[in-house]
Amino acid sequence: MEKETLLGDYEVPKVRFAGLDALFAKFGETEFRGFSEKKKRDRLNETLYQLIEETKSPCFLLPAVLAFVERVEREGFLSRYTFASFELWLNQYSKVTPEKNYEIRGKIAGKWIERSGYQTLFPIGMGKVYEGTHIVTAHRSPDLDTTVASFWGWLDAFAARVGDALHLWNVPGGPPSSQIEIDWLFKEIFGEALFTHLAKNRSVLNLTARDLMRSDELTLVSPEDSIVAIDHGKGDCAVVVVDDGGHYLGDWRDADIEGVNQLVIHLSSCIRWFEHQLSLKWISLFARHGIALSQVEAEIQGFFAQKVADTEPVSTFTPKQKERLKRFFAKVLGIEGGLEISFEDLLGGLSRVARVESPLLQSKGVIEALRLLIAKDGNSPSIFQFLEQSIQKLHQVILQIRQRLEKLDLALKTKIEVFAQYPTAVSMRTDVEELRLKIGSYLSLTVTHAEEGGKSPVAGVISAAMLRKTSLGTVSLRDFCNRDEMGIPPYLEVISVIDHHKSKLQTSSPPFAFIADVQSCNTLVAFCAFEINDRYSRSEQNRETLQKAIAKLSCEGGSLSLVQRLLKKERATLRKDPFFIDPTREIVEYFHFLYAIFDDTDLLSKVSVPDVECVVELINRLKSLIARKEVEILSLDDLPRDANFPKQAAERILRHKEVYSLYRKVYLFREQEVEKQLTLSSQGKESHLFADTKEQNECCRVGQTKIFANNIPTFLRFADPIRKMWLTHAQKYHQEKREIDLHLHMISTIVNAEEVYQGKKGSYTHKDEMWIWIPEEEEAVEHLKRFLASFQDSPGLKNNPLEVEFLGDNEKLFTHIFQESFFDLPLKKIKKDLPITILRYAPGSLNSRKAMVSPFLPI
Repeated sequence: MEKETLLGDYEVPKVRFAGLDALFAKFGETEFRGFSEKKKRDRLNETLYQLIEETKSPCFLLPAVLAFVERVEREGFLSRYTFASFELWLNQYSKVTPEKNYEIRGKIAGKWIERSGYQTLFPIGMGKVYEGTHIVTAHRSPDLDTTVASFWGWLDAFAARVGDALHLWNVPGGPPSSQIEIDWLFKEIFGEALFTHLAKNRSVLNLTARDLMRSDELTLVSPEDSIVAIDHGKGDCAVVVVDDGGHYLGDWRDADIEGVNQLVIHLSSCIRWFEHQLSLKWISLFARHGIALSQVEAEIQGFFAQKVADTEPVSTFTPKQKERLKRFFAKVLGIEGGLEISFEDLLGGLSRVARVESPLLQSKGVIEALRLLIAKDGNSPSIFQFLEQSIQKLHQVILQIRQRLEKLDLALKTKIEVFAQYPTAVSMRTDVEELRLKIGSYLSLTVTHAEEGGKSPVAGVISAAMLRKTSLGTVSLRDFCNRDEMGIPPYLEVISVIDHHKSKLQTSSPPFAFIADVQSCNTLVAFCAFEINDRYSRSEQNRETLQKAIAKLSCEGGSLSLVQRLLKKERATLRKDPFFIDPTREIVEYFHFLYAIFDDTDLLSKVSVPDVECVVELINRLKSLIARKEVEILSLDDLPRDANFPKQAAERILRHKEVYSLYRKVYLFREQEVEKQLTLSSQGKESHLFADTKEQNECCRVGQTKIFANNIPTFLRFADPIRKMWLTHAQKYHQEKREIDLHLHMISTIVNAEEVYQGKKGSYTHKDEMWIWIPEEEEAVEHLKRFLASFQDSPGLKNNPLEVEFLGDNEKLFTHIFQESFFDLPLKKIKKDLPITILRYAPGSLNSRKAMVSPFLPI
């Protein structure tokens, strides 16, 4: 008999591009490795684009793209190559149409739908695209709930192209290492590259030059180009000078023209004066009767020996202009002597700079030409014909020199050496504050890639107008709703929120906000996904099959909810557009939502009606997608909708074999992991035992460690060393953030998988604990008093056998606080040199930090 395949046995197929070994073998060849970093990056991005373009839809290519990205860096083709590198190229350098850009995103995300369909998640109606980078972030000290919700929020934002720049996923501090589900929900499906080459781990949100730059506002020119040919009046493009490899050499700004042009004009005026005076000198010499050749030679030599400083144009220059011209000669043209040099030396230096050769630029060459002319034919017509040709040639040579002086390489050198204006390019990682400081009075800043060897390929440009805007980018929040949690700067606008906590947010324009009283944020995220998927998902089923299933259910009086799902699928098959939602994408996101809900509800031990309804919907959808036909294996229709409905629904769900197949492996691994972390912490080693800790209300820090009954003996054996480790963490945190002065930590017992599946409640002899520590400061004492006075109303404390135990020499202070602000309880004092208080209560009774503790924290 064939073994039944349960949901917990399903393995997500690995998606990778075919033929990568051959492709990467070509990249490993000498020719490719000899390319510049920019050329390599372009070639790799073009290759990845072609791989995506050639893949038939429907598809879900994010795992394949990440595998490609990770391999590029692993094999050393680029020093740093990430998912954002490809998105940047797609947006700014690929030259594809916006429609093709959107389609490529859909293939990566496994969801290509009408952009208006994403209005369920983001305020992007009427084709609105926000300017700048869009960040989707989890909250600090991330748990599985916020990690899952923010990941799918990012993927939908990326597919919808919410902003016109990059789309970033941020998980503060990295993925929650204490969550074993991270490995099989993220790393096994998407690879390690998801967290190393895609996700950010910033504890404070900010933008950098990479997020703000534009390539379409940039004009690249060569050092060989002339400053005369550049028209800054055309458009708003910044002009940047690059070498043949596209590496940054300098900026050529509108403000640079006057200074450099003035120097060129001053030098040109001197040369023109010389040209004009030399022409007159020749004519006057040969107009005389009986003048000897020796006399002509002497006068020409004398004329070339004139100092530049003695000319008429120089006499009109200001001292400042003369000093700049002197520096221009020495530092830029390599001609020493300043304005005191002769025209002989000046023209010789200029001919070397301009790489032109003419005997007319030196007195010896002019004299030799005249001597040959006179020896050959000394009549007047020949002499004046020679003069005419010589004057024309001299004019052409001087024109060539002038054109050379107007080249950008000399102009850039002049900016540095004469005007002390150095290149001001910034790197891709320069943050907004530094950008605003560096831009000063400039109209733009050039952004460059970092590259080995000191060379910096130009990436784009940032305009001053952009930096002056109040909003430079946008943010979506998942599983929290306040700016303080992530230190969101004023220049980032929050446009989308999905949350189930206490919320506080002020925005300049209406955001999309889905806030509801449910236990898990992913309950809300899943409902949003259902709405989108029902409109576009065909699940590889055709209309004929669906109609037969509907007819059969109608005859047999089948489930109404199942009929509704079939009708939605049939409606999706009627669509004639090319849009799709890949079934694997749906399966993966539903698994993610399900495990996140299990985690945040402590396996449905604390749930609302929407939570259990969402879980049932997820289970039925998953089974249908995997079976490739619509089925319903779970239903709550027969349960009475009274106050006990959530609890009864949770019990039915958890006792179903398909659901058990999902959570049993999680709980087995968790139990083993808790045992390991308890041992590490007891030895004074770093562990994940206190990873689930949140800063709340700007003065409190509340954590929770969930353990199983089988872990209790280990916990009791090592309780004091573990408490001491927690106290050390709390005291260190207070030293770094003095305003956080109320520290709480809950040790909460949760049932194991077998107890849940069999519907049995554990018989426990121990009690759960809440550890309390405050510094002996007046404000901290007041915070604890206010918490205890309010905490008495927590539903978790109702009819709960409470005990209080003081372990330190500060028991007098704590005794006074508890007697004044809390229930009248017996207070036990045990000297253990641990200045903490332990509140004990029935195991599993105080199981929700969000519902039973957080509402009573002081504000």
